[in-house]
Amino acid sequence: MSLALAHIEDVALPAAPRRVRLGMPHLDAGGLAESWLFRHAGDLHWEAVSRRLGVATHDILDDGRERLYPTVVALRARYDRPLSEARENDLFEANVEVMPCGRACAEGRVVGVAGRVRFAVELVTTFARRQSDGAMKMALPAARLAARWSLPDVASPLAALARAARKRQPLADDFAGPTLEPLEPMVGSLRHEPSPYADYNGARLLYFAAYPTIADTVERKLVRRLGLALDVDADWALATSPVRRDVFYYGNLPLGESLRAELVAFEREARASFKTRVRLRRAGDGVVMADVVTRRALLAEERP
Repeated sequence: MSLALAHIEDVALPAAPRRVRLGMPHLDAGGLAESWLFRHAGDLHWEAVSRRLGVATHDILDDGRERLYPTVVALRARYDRPLSEARENDLFEANVEVMPCGRACAEGRVVGVAGRVRFAVELVTTFARRQSDGAMKMALPAARLAARWSLPDVASPLAALARAARKRQPLADDFAGPTLEPLEPMVGSLRHEPSPYADYNGARLLYFAAYPTIADTVERKLVRRLGLALDVDADWALATSPVRRDVFYYGNLPLGESLRAELVAFEREARASFKTRVRLRRAGDGVVMADVVTRRALLAEERP
């Protein structure tokens, strides 16, 4: 069975999805908080991996009885309406499906609705073990668990795309593009130090859901500072809302270090949308950490 993204309008909700009444913890200034959605999707994904292996998450170990964690290598999100259309007291319903896409890899798909917004979030993760220097290295589950982690009949398109992105190979993807390598000089960049209180997880890793939030934060500052959307009167966070997102992850950031976020591309696709690309790299050694590709709808009240 393939987990290739289906048309969102064709996705039927399961009989017993996970339900949440949206309140202030789930919303930000622009509607449904994408950072909360990704954190929730990541939690559902890891729970589903745990169920498939038949052990609690803290019992996912390698043969040396070292704890394994999920390391996200790719995220793909699609929304049929801007996230700004989700409102307080809307019902959020989601279901997750996870399958192996390699001996150490999992692909999960979370689908559902948030009020009138239908969404699909795909995650590709690898099992990883913490090294003595704090870095994460891909590792296989213990033999007794690996026996429950059978390989799929069909390869994962998103996992293949993530491998190409990591190797700087052509992508030939209709959204991420033919390549992630910059074709022109960057638009602008800013230095940023993530917060240990909001951006790091319990494993002391920069959490995967923080990467796009950091990219958005820097993008908003550069749009204002460089005057990239002079015809947009409202704050960038209120005038636009995401409808598509791809994130490819290559590395992490040690706690206390800074990164540099580079706005690689800023394109007005039509009167009603913008497409941006942000590259995150460690400020200290310049190693690229992630590429974030986003399409934002320009909300109706801001359209010229």
